[in-house]
Amino acid sequence: MFVLSGTVYAEAQNIKDPRQRRSLANVIEELTDFNTLVGRHIVMATELSAVLDPIAKLPNPHSKVPLIGRGIRHAFGVQSGFAIQGPSGDETEGFRQRYGAEAFDAYMKDSMLRMERSILRGPVDSNDEADLRALGYKPEGPAAVAESRAEQEREFKKILDSDPKSRRGRLDDFVSARELIIEFQDILPRSLKERGIALTDVMQDPESGRRLVRSMPSTDVSIVLKAAWHRNRQRTWTVNDIYDIDALALATPYCDVVVTEKACHHILTTAKMAERMNTSLLQHLADLPAVLQNRMSKRLSSTHVM
Repeated sequence: MFVLSGTVYAEAQNIKDPRQRRSLANVIEELTDFNTLVGRHIVMATELSAVLDPIAKLPNPHSKVPLIGRGIRHAFGVQSGFAIQGPSGDETEGFRQRYGAEAFDAYMKDSMLRMERSILRGPVDSNDEADLRALGYKPEGPAAVAESRAEQEREFKKILDSDPKSRRGRLDDFVSARELIIEFQDILPRSLKERGIALTDVMQDPESGRRLVRSMPSTDVSIVLKAAWHRNRQRTWTVNDIYDIDALALATPYCDVVVTEKACHHILTTAKMAERMNTSLLQHLADLPAVLQNRMSKRLSSTHVM
């Protein structure tokens, strides 16, 4: 199963040529059928709650979240749906029965499919975009958030540049601390309150803080990538770097096979992420068929027929 993620939706917004974007969207639909990984912020909250389980004083308040769902709402952790409201409240089911349950369900299924297609394909032309903007369409929103996060990394780079020794030895610790402060600034306080514990219950010293952030798989991958890139004084941080980190932080722990470009492949392979996360890290798409065949053979060989 090929899967989408929120990063794919965000990056698709940057394609200006309607024909190119539509062609890409058609290929994506054919490969994925809109099967989508849950949003990374949901994964981060779930991983953190799991880390707190052994010491929590209150039960885990989170329900199980399916890793794979359908479409853009699942990618961004949005729980929403369609409802027909009337004078007495929700009248969806009543309307469905009057309309004809089978016809209604088919209509809704088709409508949701067209919605998913339109989100990936984007506006047909400039006139279509103008009409959509009048309704609140703002495709630059995700890019602005990513640009803000890239700027945070540029500011950190300036700090490292001011002290050449900072890139030696404890850089991983600096990056880990920033990850906790920046990426978990909302999630951590909420999670501690939900589980009835204080920060001092999980972090007594730098070592325990390091264990906390590195014990969460998606955050561990993010730290490895950020630390490796910050070791390079010549690197200029861009929005695409943020997209790459978000995509790989989610895919590496939760997908069986990850295909990525040369630099990221080298970083993750050097950090032995394939072994640690039980995944196959590939640099070339041409290697994918052999890897899939090998994985299938191993599964078949482990199946006992009675």
